[in-house]
This record gives sequence, structure tokens and C-alpha cells, in this order.
Amino acid sequence: MSIFRGSNIGNFTRGGQTTIHYLRMIWQVVVQFSRLCMILFVVTLAATYWLKTTPIERSLAVGYMEAYVKYEGLKIDDATVSITYPDGRNREIPAVGFLRNPEIHRVLGQSKSALAFGVVFGALALCIFGFIAWRFLNSTGEGFSNEEFVRGGKLVEPKELAKEIKRKTKTAGMTIANIPIPQESEPAHFLIVGAPGTGKSVTYNEMGQVIRKRGERAIIYDPSGQMVEHFYREGHDVILSPFDARGRAWDVWTECKEDYEFDQLATSFIPDQKSNDPFWGNAARIVFAAIARKLADHPERSNKLLVDKILNTDLDEIIEFLKGTEGASILSEGAEKMASSVRAVLATYTRPLKYLQDAGPTFSIKEWVRDGDGDQWVFITRKDDQKDVVKPLITAWLDTASSAILSMEPCRERRIWLLIDELPSLNRLPTITDTLAQSRKFGGCGVLGVQSYPQLVSIYGRDEADTLAGMCSTWAVFRFNEERSAKWASLGLGSIEQLETNEGISYGVNDIRDGVSLNRQRQLRPIVLPTEIQFLPDLVGYLKLGRSFPVAQFKLKRKELEKIAEGYITRDMTPAPPENVVSIKDAKPTDYVDGALF
Repeated sequence: MSIFRGSNIGNFTRGGQTTIHYLRMIWQVVVQFSRLCMILFVVTLAATYWLKTTPIERSLAVGYMEAYVKYEGLKIDDATVSITYPDGRNREIPAVGFLRNPEIHRVLGQSKSALAFGVVFGALALCIFGFIAWRFLNSTGEGFSNEEFVRGGKLVEPKELAKEIKRKTKTAGMTIANIPIPQESEPAHFLIVGAPGTGKSVTYNEMGQVIRKRGERAIIYDPSGQMVEHFYREGHDVILSPFDARGRAWDVWTECKEDYEFDQLATSFIPDQKSNDPFWGNAARIVFAAIARKLADHPERSNKLLVDKILNTDLDEIIEFLKGTEGASILSEGAEKMASSVRAVLATYTRPLKYLQDAGPTFSIKEWVRDGDGDQWVFITRKDDQKDVVKPLITAWLDTASSAILSMEPCRERRIWLLIDELPSLNRLPTITDTLAQSRKFGGCGVLGVQSYPQLVSIYGRDEADTLAGMCSTWAVFRFNEERSAKWASLGLGSIEQLETNEGISYGVNDIRDGVSLNRQRQLRPIVLPTEIQFLPDLVGYLKLGRSFPVAQFKLKRKELEKIAEGYITRDMTPAPPENVVSIKDAKPTDYVDGALF
């Protein structure tokens, strides 16, 4: 270890050596540059003077200088000068007479004008050369100090990205942070990631304004209710929520017409269990599909009746009801304990059905998706304290919409938007991966919001989580507060390979050792470092479009939209009192007999 390291003497020595060395190098460059400029000035002056004068004028100018030096400078009274005429004759003329000859002075006046012109022209050439040389040397030095792009992605300013998009492809009005999105990127899906409060909602609002302006349809999972506040149109749009007073009625049988559709809906309702044994989840799906299929022909079918069959009916009665179906064989094959376990799994995920209202016309998500007319939006909402209760139901709704897009007639000009904010707050959507992979030709446009990568992995697993992210061409990345998500986002934005210059300096007691070395090496590094993502301010993010477009850092402007509806209106869930029963609130003294209310 050097004795100078970490000491004031060492710092003083290093600072002095390096400063003196750099001053010496600066002086060397200045001297050489000045010499070159002086040579250029003299050459330009001489060339200009030569071109602007005749041989006799140049000969008289040389003779005048010689006479002046001999007579005025050296004080030689009888000095002579030799003049060469254009015809080649030489003549000796006294220096004093040469200096006082008016004709010679007249000719020299013209020569002085040529000399002055040469000085001006030389100075102009010197300025031009100096500017060009300065720019060249500066750019050369900057080229050595800056990184040189080799391949991979780039990070550019938003204006540069917008210009490149408009130059290379068509746009249709969709923007993120006022950066136009290529039209062909819309059905290639969007991934909007970042911690809560960083700008995802502002991005959703911006996209929603464009979708509404273009008159396109959308189904929106809006857990915060903020999009309902700004976009919901009473009497035109639809709200699906068991706890919102404006929620439409919905039931299983409106969505399921064929036998396989019951099985598909059961898969949406009941996710795979985290245990290694898939039997319990599969068995619960089979029983649910069998009960729903049997109730399809029941004259009094309802959500309440379905839940009652699942939760309250005796095991023997259910087996009798499901006689001849796969569900009956599952419940009757094993012991009562196993049947109870299957019913427990079934009850866990189907309980939200009991909160659905049965009154009024039922709404079908599949029919809405297949109806290509109008600009109606469907909002799926909930409050934070209802999240765990309605999670299976909302998952089933969104999965139904996701799979229904694939049943449409192919049409690349169609746009039907599926906006899912806080995707990991739901159970696994079984068909979402297939929808993202295949919906392009059907006009389906997915917009997925993710608050945490580990949360996404916990629902879908690492491989499928990465597959979901890979299905989205456009990424809008906001701040992540934890390292794992920041690394994932940094990896998703891509890498860049570039030439980097490493500068080293050596110094010692002998000046011969002083020197600077420059080494250029290829380096592969992320376009955006994970720590850069972790320290982003609110409303600032990175936009990646893929398709050979560079990455740009953008800044959103929070725009206050008009509030046209309430984000959430609580539905009165109090059951109606039975007939001929008086409530305590409305009771009269005559309604009491021996202290009891009748």
C-alpha cells in the first residue's frame, strides 16, 4: 500500500503532478496550434500579395525595403540598390534617390493596397481555419471520451423518439406522455409497470381519452374507481360489481350455452391450488360445472340457488342431484372427509356469487364482446376492502372477456380494449396468455398494469410471468421501490453494446514517465440501470416501443379531468323483511304482546 494513499501529502502530490502534467499538455497543444496558424497566415498573405501585384511592383517593393534598410537604418550615404526590369535588364540606383522618387512611391501605393488586402484575407483564412480546427480537435477529443454506439437499444429524448415514429410509421392518435404510439403497436399490447402513485393512473386516463375520442369499445378493470369518475356515462356504459348500486345483473347461464363453456368458466373461478396435488382444484371445477349445468334447465335458477346448492345442501342430496354426472362420481367415490374438502375448495371461490343480484335483465360479457356496434364501455369495479371477497368473480369476468375476443371474426382494423390495472391483485387468468398471443388478428388490445414483479410471479410463476411481459410490445416503466422489480424492468428495457474509453494517467519524479493512455473496450450494459428506475421521481418513466425504436425517458403532466360520475355507489345489501313482519323501528305499542314483537 502506498504511503501517500489517504494522506494530505499524497493528495497534494497527486493533484500537483496531474495538474502540472495537464498544463504542460495544454501548452504543447497551444504552441503547435499557434505555429500552424502563423504559417497559414503568412502563406495566405504571401499568396494573396503575389496574385494581386505585377513583377515590377514586387521588384520595386523589395528594392524600397533594401534602400530603406541601407540608407535609413545602416546610414550608408552612397548605398545603391539593384532593380530588375520586366525585360530582364538590371540597373543600379542610389538608395537616397530610390526613396525620394515620386513615381516609385505611386507604384508602391498600389503594392501597399495589395498587401493590406492580403492581411485581411489572411486574417479571414486564419479565423476560418481556427474555427474548423477547434471544432475538429474538440469533436475528436469528445469522440474519445464519449461512448460509441455499436448495437442494441438507445436512450433518446422524447422529441427525437416522436420524430422517428412519425418518420417511420403510421399513427392513429394513441399517445403516452404525448409520444405517438405506432398504429401497428396497438394490438401488440401494453405493459404499464411501477409502484403505486408513480403515474400509471395518469397514463390510463390519457389512453382512455383517446379510446373514447375514437369511439372504440373497452372493458376496464378499475379497482380505484377513478376511470369510472371520468369516463362512465349513465345509461350507456355498464358497471359490473356486486356491491355497486349501478351494477348490472349477471349469472353463469347467460355466459354458458354449451357444455364446454361451463368447464371453461369453472377454470376461471377456481384457480390451481398452490399444493403439489392438483386433484382438489380439478375436482372442485368438475363439481361446480356439473351443478351449474344441471341448474341450467331449472325453472327457478338463480345465483342464490346455485350458491345454496354448493354451500348448504346435504352431501347425499347433492350426489342425488348430480346423479349421472362426473360431479356425482367425484363426491361419491371417496370418503365423506374428501368430499367435504372438495366442497370447501368449491365454496372458497364461489361464495362471491351470493352477492350478485338476480333482479333485472342479465348482462352477458360474451355477447357484449361479439357485438361490434357502438362505443359502450364495461367497468369492473370494487372497493379495497372487498378485494379478497370478489377476486374469483372478477377473475372469471375478465377471463371470460379475454377468451371471448378469440371467438370473434378476424379483423385487424377492429379495436376492442382490455384494460386490467393491478393484474396481480386477481387470481390467475387462464386464457390471458393465449389472448395476448393470438388477439392481434381479432383487434384485441391488452393493457396490463403491474405494481410488483414478485407479486406477478407469485400468481403466474416466473416463466409465465415473463411470457406475459414478453407478449407486450410497448412498455411504460415508472419507479419501482424494491430492487427485484427494478432489475426486471431494467432487463425488459433492453441492453446496449458500446465502445467505452478508459483513460489512465502515469506520473513520477522524471517527466519522461508522465503520460496519458486511452483504451477503448466493448461493453454490454443495460440501457437503464435498475438504480435509475428506483430513483425516478413521480410521473417520470421510460417508454419502450420495440420494433427498432429507441427508448425514451418521458415526463407526464397531470391533467385534471372532469368528474362526471361517482367512482363507487354502495349498494344496499339489506335483505327485505318478510311480509307481515314489523321492524323495530316502525313498531307501535299495540304491536307488542307480552313483550314480544308481532
